[in-house]
Amino acid sequence: MHRRIAFVALLLLLGIPNSNSCSNILVTPGASKDGSAMIAYNADSPEVMGMVYHYPAKESIPEGTMRDVYEWDTGKYLGAIPEASQTYNVVGNINEHGLVIGETTFGGLLQLTSQPKALIDYGSLIYITLQRS
Repeated sequence: MHRRIAFVALLLLLGIPNSNSCSNILVTPGASKDGSAMIAYNADSPEVMGMVYHYPAKESIPEGTMRDVYEWDTGKYLGAIPEASQTYNVVGNINEHGLVIGETTFGGLLQLTSQPKALIDYGSLIYITLQRS
């Protein structure tokens, strides 16, 4: 048993220097001892390591309000989209209703790297969706 654990630990350690993507661990209610669903998300970027984002809920947002959108990775202004009339509380990658969004990106399709008219990048899409769903 100890050899198996040591072997798995070695494999994990050897893979860490070559890891360029985010990681998710998902546990379904049927797989957990107490019937809980669980998710663990690790952003393998040193710029966001240890960050926990919080977006408070907002109510009665006036019709016609626009929301500025900034690229999640760089902070570059991308444009504005109509704001929802109500948003939900978001802490980390989960909203107040239990919706969780994780991602495991690294790179992507070369054709999608430059989209001058795009208003929402992947990170903004996650957090805007969590606030509205």
